[in-house]
Amino acid sequence: MAEPCRLTTDRADCVACGRPQPLPAGAAVCDCGRRENLAVRYPLDPARRAALLAAVAAGERSLWRYAPLLPVGARHASRLQVGWTPLIDCGEVEGVRLHLKDETRNPSGSLKDRASEVVVAVAAARGVERVVVASTGNAAASLACIAASAGLTAVILVPQTVPQAKLAQILAYGATVYRVAGSYDDAFALVETASERLGLFNRSTGLNPFTREGKKTVALEIAEQLGWQAPDWVIVPTGDGNILSAVWKGFRELAALGLIARTPRLVAAQSAASPAIARAHGAHPLLPPPDAAETTVADSITVDRPRDGTAALQALAESDGLAVEVDDEAIVAGVGEAAARFGLFVEPSGGAAVAAFRRLARAGLFERNQRVVCLATGSGLKDLRPILGAVTPEWLDRRAPLVRPGDWQSIAPS
Repeated sequence: MAEPCRLTTDRADCVACGRPQPLPAGAAVCDCGRRENLAVRYPLDPARRAALLAAVAAGERSLWRYAPLLPVGARHASRLQVGWTPLIDCGEVEGVRLHLKDETRNPSGSLKDRASEVVVAVAAARGVERVVVASTGNAAASLACIAASAGLTAVILVPQTVPQAKLAQILAYGATVYRVAGSYDDAFALVETASERLGLFNRSTGLNPFTREGKKTVALEIAEQLGWQAPDWVIVPTGDGNILSAVWKGFRELAALGLIARTPRLVAAQSAASPAIARAHGAHPLLPPPDAAETTVADSITVDRPRDGTAALQALAESDGLAVEVDDEAIVAGVGEAAARFGLFVEPSGGAAVAAFRRLARAGLFERNQRVVCLATGSGLKDLRPILGAVTPEWLDRRAPLVRPGDWQSIAPS
């Protein structure tokens, strides 16, 4: 085992009580009565700003271009390129300038690679060899992928309902996998117990403060790709709330360093079958919740108990943000629109962001010519149900008619 290395900061704050405390070795909560998650803190001073700008100028094409705002240095990075994904300008849509942040380009096909890259780097810096996670699928595939590249062992717990494409991906990376006979929340609780009893390094969302550090780099990239300006809105597919809190942390740190003049308004896009954060935040009068649903195709944002809910709600409040619920019909339509109109095949969580964008636009909540960014958090190849669910023989005959060899007349433009 390698000799443990120091991190770039030793500070953390409780997201609930705000009490400063030493940065933990891994997953931890504050010992205040609320037992809430911790947030990593850095001195956001002129020296940090200068170091960040110098690192960016060096031209590294991954999230490690922002190493001065990360808890560990790039020498502990995996061999993969994580981050520095395209910000796709979709032009004028519904009177605003729409951008899609294409996180499908990450090594395992999702934004969760950002979290796993930093968590695995911290584990490597501390001489840890085994990392465990509970996941609906994306974080598991991500950890399995990054750990394989870094030479660490990934231990994965997923609910038994995990989509087959995601399970196949996790297994392909050689991870140790357990399917839990229950929900994501059951898997999360089991990982908490196992990590404490067996001494495993727990990557699970929220509990491990370094997941937020990796995910916040998507905000840093968006600002840089827009010429060190924040967009007016960022729409975030939301389940546990960790991406939402991370995006807000990233923009706030840039503002504190004087690199952006203002911060954006955030939108939590939630499935109507899993709207805990939206219900806690409250609906805008122009965005009433759709009918409740018991299940959803958007498994990656399906949680009963958001594991970073407090920080997510703070992000919405501080950014003057909104929470939007969308049903499966709208989510599936969002997947189709992102693919057929913008050429980006996203999983249902990304479809939820597009569906939320449509709801906000049609409610008149955007001002003309504002810039809106939707996070396309994962590849559509991870979950084909939105497409395959529509496939019947009649639909297939209509969308992909069968022609005979030599029948060139049938393929003439209609």
